[in-house]
Amino acid sequence: MEKCIIVAIADNNAIGKDNALLWHISEDLKFFKRTTMGCPVIMGRKTFESIGRPLPKRLNIVVSRGGFNAPEGVEVTSSLEEAYTLAERRHPSVMPASPSAASGYPSTMPGPSDIMSLSPAITLSEAGTSPAPCAFVIGGGQIYAQAMSMADRLIVTHVHTFIEDADTFFPTIDPAVWKVVDRSETLHDEESGYDFEFVEYRRF
Repeated sequence: MEKCIIVAIADNNAIGKDNALLWHISEDLKFFKRTTMGCPVIMGRKTFESIGRPLPKRLNIVVSRGGFNAPEGVEVTSSLEEAYTLAERRHPSVMPASPSAASGYPSTMPGPSDIMSLSPAITLSEAGTSPAPCAFVIGGGQIYAQAMSMADRLIVTHVHTFIEDADTFFPTIDPAVWKVVDRSETLHDEESGYDFEFVEYRRF
């Protein structure tokens, strides 16, 4: 199982403030859902609390050293290493359709037409038993920092703005370690006014 990170970052690597996202870009949120659907998602306690509920049709794993009462549908581990082990052992595969080469999105990632059409009545256990191909770390800052040395792949939404008053940042993506293997066209979000693009990195 690949170890993947998915994140949206500003040009100064900002990712959050006061345990909240820095922007609301509808296409990025849809992209996140399409990309992670059917795969384990690993996060810290604060990230889970900011989301407020388990993400559906994904194995939700929270890394917490204590003091966290997991709701139904959420697994808790004390370390990122344990989270990866749990993801590999426990999760059946529910994968979205193959990406469309004409979508304008990176060819290895789902595009706008590749939306999951799984009925809410179908459970993960009914959908398949083969291991999911990737476990996604989805935040926050401390978990991202730990995951960088273990990750095989980064899926990054680069939001072209600087957020000077952010309090949470993503680690620097070292070009000596990571190479760009796919990049979308530059897109524009009317609501926020930001330009953004989806970029996939793989470890050399």
